[in-house]
Amino acid sequence: MGKIGMALIGCMLVSACSGQHYSKPIVDENKDVASLSAQYVNATRGGGWDFTSLIPGKVYHPRDGYIHYNRLWCLDEGKGSIEEFQGFIADICDSKGGKMDDADWCISGSHAYPLFRASIEPTGTNCTGGDLAASVDTIEPISSSTASEWRLYAEKKGFEPPQR
Repeated sequence: MGKIGMALIGCMLVSACSGQHYSKPIVDENKDVASLSAQYVNATRGGGWDFTSLIPGKVYHPRDGYIHYNRLWCLDEGKGSIEEFQGFIADICDSKGGKMDDADWCISGSHAYPLFRASIEPTGTNCTGGDLAASVDTIEPISSSTASEWRLYAEKKGFEPPQR
């Protein structure tokens, strides 16, 4: 491949990395929290060269029955905020028939079992472009929030079932 071919490939890579534009998601009770969180993070991240977005943040754990999403978020506060993300998560919880508790758990309103957990915390550092760095972490069941594998895992992660 000649110099012109290499230059074309280089230009395509640069435009692919810098030309990604994402829009904020809307609440959709049929989508998983990990996908909605990823879309929100991508739409509000700062800096043009965020290579962390190329690393998969959503991981399925079929044996234990849960999906885990974790991402370092370089937050562009002109596009979103931690408080706005928390409100978005509360709206997702509400759409799924739950209520958020103080420990970042979305709990089913009728049966008091965990629907998902979503947390966001500032890391105390800034990204290279000066934007605030935060960590987004979610866990949710793969299939049913009443599955025994999911409920056991949720309890290991700090969910406390109501006393009967």
